[in-house]
Amino acid sequence: MREPPLGGNTPASMSTSAWGHPDRHYAAEQMHHAAQRRPGESDAGRWAKVLEQASPGIRDSVERTSKQWNGILRDYLRNETALRLTVGDAAQAVPVRVVDGMPLPFTHAISELNGLEQLLLHRPTIEATAAGTRFMATQVDDVRDIWPDLAGPSGRDEFERVQQTAQAWLKQLDKVQAIEKLIGINEDVLGAYFYRVPEIRLYWVVIGIIARALGISAEALTVVVLAHELAHAYTHLGRDIDSQRWDTNQFARAHLDIVEGLAQFYTSVLCQRLEQRMPAALAAYKVLLAKQSGPYRAHEAWVKDHPQAGEVIRVSMIECRSQGITDAKEFEAAIKKYREGIRGTKPRPGKQQLFGMDE
Repeated sequence: MREPPLGGNTPASMSTSAWGHPDRHYAAEQMHHAAQRRPGESDAGRWAKVLEQASPGIRDSVERTSKQWNGILRDYLRNETALRLTVGDAAQAVPVRVVDGMPLPFTHAISELNGLEQLLLHRPTIEATAAGTRFMATQVDDVRDIWPDLAGPSGRDEFERVQQTAQAWLKQLDKVQAIEKLIGINEDVLGAYFYRVPEIRLYWVVIGIIARALGISAEALTVVVLAHELAHAYTHLGRDIDSQRWDTNQFARAHLDIVEGLAQFYTSVLCQRLEQRMPAALAAYKVLLAKQSGPYRAHEAWVKDHPQAGEVIRVSMIECRSQGITDAKEFEAAIKKYREGIRGTKPRPGKQQLFGMDE
């Protein structure tokens, strides 16, 4: 039996700190039709064009990467959470789609950067130019001694002027805080879990922009974003050993620190599990995390170096779901209780012992 899509209206009185507040773009119940013109569409198209010029084939790369790692990440999540989207005849599909355009919060933020498309997307090139010309300025005289007529026309002064120009460009980019403004949106904009559909959407233009600006690969960032959104889906819809899942309205009412914290915790775990297979994913996660704030870093203080960190978070999450916990302080109290009680105990049974089946 395949379950119907999730429905129900999110109360307008919901706290603004709630993860599923109706103002958040992923709280929509229905799909937007591609033919509809939305605010900021021209901006998205312009950035997409520049992005394709800077990284030809990037959309296909994001699509290919999401397909390649989707099943693998789900396997890891089932092992780490002991939650399943399929138990017996009950199955809940959560498709992953790579979509065009940008979510509205990102469109609003990036509209302030109009005219900076080329500079922002080629920031790594400018940084390399600054470093390269600095090096060449120190070496040009020695190179002329080695290759008198073949060392090229530029002298030390010219290299230094290019270096100073590159540094000036970087200084101005830092001054407008482009990356901070884009990553500082406390809402999932690289990808999103539309929990009332349910569906995961990956915004390839946004992934490409952030990847280029941070100097990391779009493929690695795609894995990080997909892991994060899948973690949302599994913590919400995954069934526990009693075949229970998180009530959708309680999930939506839960504080941002709880829902985003759980997703970030499992993203970190998954990227560490992938370190041998795709080390760039863990590096991308760390680079992105360094620029994030608020609910996206709530998980860092939860367990730290606890020897049974995964088990502490898992049982805390199960209590949160079953008890309808929505307050971040109450959730932290549950973590503290299990953090102190679980230390030194044996790990929980494996998935085969819990369920006796595979998904």
